[in-house]
Amino acid sequence: MKNFARPYEVFEHTADVGLHAYGQDLPELFSHAAQGMESLMVAPEQIKPATTREVTVEAHDHLSLLIGWLDELIFLFDTQFLLVRDVEILDLAKTRLKARVTGEAYDAQRHELASAIKAVTWHEAAITRDEASGSYQARIIFDI
Repeated sequence: MKNFARPYEVFEHTADVGLHAYGQDLPELFSHAAQGMESLMVAPEQIKPATTREVTVEAHDHLSLLIGWLDELIFLFDTQFLLVRDVEILDLAKTRLKARVTGEAYDAQRHELASAIKAVTWHEAAITRDEASGSYQARIIFDI
């Protein structure tokens, strides 16, 4: 496992784009994964903290919870044009996540949309834990 100089890093994957997210614990990992995904659409510094939403997701395990969480944020963008800047994980259990996200609606005049994410894929999706440090890493590939 690596030292976390950055909370996430993007990698190219065929016609898609991937993300490695890092966290000292699972809440931090889920937060960094969301911030990394959002950064693929719009640079975080372009997003103002104008509105807040609570998001709840349920799934079978941590990996399906992570994918469901990111899918829910894509749904918020697709239906409410919500760009997320800040993420606060309020509660995270094995099968349930509750979070508060802050951001603003997409504005073509102010936001430079780099790419639109269609979906989170299950292809090569993984969450791993470094036994020595206890830190986590996620690998996620997005369909763009």
